[in-house]
Amino acid sequence: MNFFAQHRDLSNLPNADFEFHFRRLRPLVDTLANRDKMLTEWYLQGNSVEEALQHRVYGDDHQPCQETINKLTSEYQGESPDDPKVIGIWNGAKLEKDGASFMIDIDGGNALPQQFNIDIAEQGNGLSRLGDYRSVAQVVSMVVSTYNSFYVMYGPRKYFSNMVFQDRPGVSWMLYLPHVLTANEVPEARALIPVGNGSNGSDQKGTIIVSVTDQVFDVTNQEHIKMANDIEIRLADQDLLPRFVDL
Repeated sequence: MNFFAQHRDLSNLPNADFEFHFRRLRPLVDTLANRDKMLTEWYLQGNSVEEALQHRVYGDDHQPCQETINKLTSEYQGESPDDPKVIGIWNGAKLEKDGASFMIDIDGGNALPQQFNIDIAEQGNGLSRLGDYRSVAQVVSMVVSTYNSFYVMYGPRKYFSNMVFQDRPGVSWMLYLPHVLTANEVPEARALIPVGNGSNGSDQKGTIIVSVTDQVFDVTNQEHIKMANDIEIRLADQDLLPRFVDL
């Protein structure tokens, strides 16, 4: 399964502040670890498994490891503030079915939004490593609150080729949009989960649209694809599905 989101960081963030980005990510890492113990440890991606396992992202105290920060700082030394940078981390899993990785864009000026990407391999048993749709929606909501995302897509990466509009986000298993949506506006949705604004979460800032609630979204199931496609068409007809170029 894949999380894909876009956001814009504040322009006053210091350039190449890797420690800040690891600290910001930590609550999300904890949330994932609470759902799957294989998502507890993270390592800086390298040219080989041996190299990657030498650089833990977080120490035993859950704080970012200074050695890893120093390595990234050295790799990007001399880059200008407008040069985009990528933080890639991996969970160190030996088996492919247990694997997971983050790719996070930072810096890059204001020309393009930053991308946030999590790939989590599934076990192939019809269950999600992150739990049922409510549990997954909590993770989506945390991504939104952490990065103030324009949108968040979650589902099988292979669904990308099945989206109705290649120039707009797809629904897949679920899609967050920064709109307050009702069942009258999106009757095809199996669930609409409000996402709150601010620390108390009292004011709704957006909605997670869920296409399937009784099982994990399956890209080989044509009924699942149709449900997601129907929602995309409904949203586009109401001008609620943004184009990537407009973000």
